[in-house]
Amino acid sequence: MILGRLKEAILKDAKLKILSFILAVMLWFAISYMGESKVVVPAKVVPKGLRKDLIITKIAPEEVPILIKGPASILKSLKNKDIQVLLDMSQLREGGHIYYLKRENILVPKEIKIEEIKSDYVAVETDRLIEKRLKVVVKLDRKWRGLYTVKTWEPLYVTVEGSRASLQGKDSIETFPVDDDFMAEEERVEVGLDGGNMAIKRIVPDKIRVTLRRR
Repeated sequence: MILGRLKEAILKDAKLKILSFILAVMLWFAISYMGESKVVVPAKVVPKGLRKDLIITKIAPEEVPILIKGPASILKSLKNKDIQVLLDMSQLREGGHIYYLKRENILVPKEIKIEEIKSDYVAVETDRLIEKRLKVVVKLDRKWRGLYTVKTWEPLYVTVEGSRASLQGKDSIETFPVDDDFMAEEERVEVGLDGGNMAIKRIVPDKIRVTLRRR
């Protein structure tokens, strides 16, 4: 009889402990996945509708801090592309422009609320897009300059599409420093082109085939 009552008390206590544990887990999930939180996130500025004859030379800032509020489960799973600052640039001309930001500019998931935009405006600079034929200058990495010499490279010229201001007065473009684990008497490599401070949309072709010869 005593053993039976003792067993019943132990089992009753165990059931309470299990129930308490389940309730604690449910409460944790409710707080973590159902409760709302606030967080500041960087929203990338995304231009829309820019004319094909223009190029953006500067956007400042490129990311805008946004204070948002929403379910913790949604906030935890947010990706960079989920929150963006969309700017309609279809009416822009060459020059400097200021966009004063409104909530309508901010793209967020429907479960998210925008609490505050931490930056008042975005400054944008645009220029005329032009094409120019530039001579390729091969740049050999410093550590190979006493060991190898540039024998040939092709193409000798490339077509660069970029801003008029940055290409004005330019007649050549350098490659990135040619570097690899060279050992043979003659080496062939492909190397990209370094636009430096030029505002470039594209280069055709964008790779140069270089042949080196040991000195």
